[in-house]
Amino acid sequence: MAAQKSPADEPLSRVARRRNRRLTDILTATADVLAEHGYRETNLDEIAERLDLTRGSLYHYFASKEELVTTCLDWVATLVNERLSAAARQQKGTASQRLTVLIETQLDCIVGEYPQMARLFLQPLDWPEPLQLRSKALRLQHDEIFRSVIRDGIATGEFTLADEAIALHCLHGAVNYVPVWFRPGCQKDYKEMHTIVARQLLRLFRATP
Repeated sequence: MAAQKSPADEPLSRVARRRNRRLTDILTATADVLAEHGYRETNLDEIAERLDLTRGSLYHYFASKEELVTTCLDWVATLVNERLSAAARQQKGTASQRLTVLIETQLDCIVGEYPQMARLFLQPLDWPEPLQLRSKALRLQHDEIFRSVIRDGIATGEFTLADEAIALHCLHGAVNYVPVWFRPGCQKDYKEMHTIVARQLLRLFRATP
């Protein structure tokens, strides 16, 4: 028989849910400010103002700006990497088909759902060394999801690459630039756009006749 919940469990559950929502709001605002201003120009006052909080309220959750930014990076990267990993696991078929799904999933994330992601991980050279190292580690986790598919394509002869690393840099550079030029409603619709982008980028990897 399952253990019955005590009367205190439900209030604690509500408190936990409320805290999680507040943390999500804080991390989202932090990602927005970081993407707009960079690390050095980001300050807790602006983050608090966007949330209608006091600066002191943020210290209930994070002891310092660096801790807040580190948590924000981990949060954004985990959301995106989990989506990509799930897509890689679920998609069956050729390396080209799997890579197409990864490209389209990445576009879904950085154009539609987490537009801050592309800007946060583009070589943040103004960050303190611990944050640069953390950002690099998270980018490597992200890259490995793509590399595993690319290596499968190379092993089967489906992909021919002079340099795997350069091809991957070109792919990410092109994908991460999409939020800069794509304006929904002004050009091709979103689904058509990311299908075209994926098709074009796949030519970087396909074997030539």
